[in-house]
Amino acid sequence: MTKPAQYASLSINLVGLLSNLYGLYCVNFVYDNPYAVGFGGHFQYLTILGLTTATFAFALNVLRFMVPGSMPTAYEIVSNIATPLEGLVCVMYWSMVLYDPETLIPKDMPPIPVNVDFSLHLYPALFLWFDFLVFNIEFERSYRHIMVIYGFCVFYLLWSSYCNSKNGYWPYPFLNEFSDLGRVAFYGGCGTLCWCMYEAGAFVHSRLHPKLQVPAHKKLQ
Repeated sequence: MTKPAQYASLSINLVGLLSNLYGLYCVNFVYDNPYAVGFGGHFQYLTILGLTTATFAFALNVLRFMVPGSMPTAYEIVSNIATPLEGLVCVMYWSMVLYDPETLIPKDMPPIPVNVDFSLHLYPALFLWFDFLVFNIEFERSYRHIMVIYGFCVFYLLWSSYCNSKNGYWPYPFLNEFSDLGRVAFYGGCGTLCWCMYEAGAFVHSRLHPKLQVPAHKKLQ
């Protein structure tokens, strides 16, 4: 990657990191959510889990600019779950809010301020996907990434179910409308949508950054 591209990527990751920290600060100290006082707190919510993962991804990218090649395993795992996960959060959130806000936000909760809403549900996906598609030239599709995506899906199903057993409510109101089997199917569908986003991103990435193929006759030399 050229120096200008490296600094452009650094700028995007710094802005993304600051935006995420602002969102995390607001949900903890500014925006009043009475449901977040239960077991699991704000970490009941997929949005916050995704935002936290994305924050680590931005921070790792900044660290790797200062110390190239550092923490390769953590970087691979975190970045390749954060990007499709934030894509899923963005698509699911805005489509459901535009359809009916009460599917996600209980009636007795105040509306989320627009600047906070964007920091939670829009900016992380935009910054991560732009950096991935334009600047992450080292990406290679791997089945390990897909396993991590579905592993996270199973984790969130178990985690949100456990929080529900402690609190008596699901983090998102629409989950109350599902049977147990329907809820498992919904989570599985979300995991599959996340995987599809990963595959679509990998396809676009391969077209933007085609790998140079070594001619067969040169391989034999």
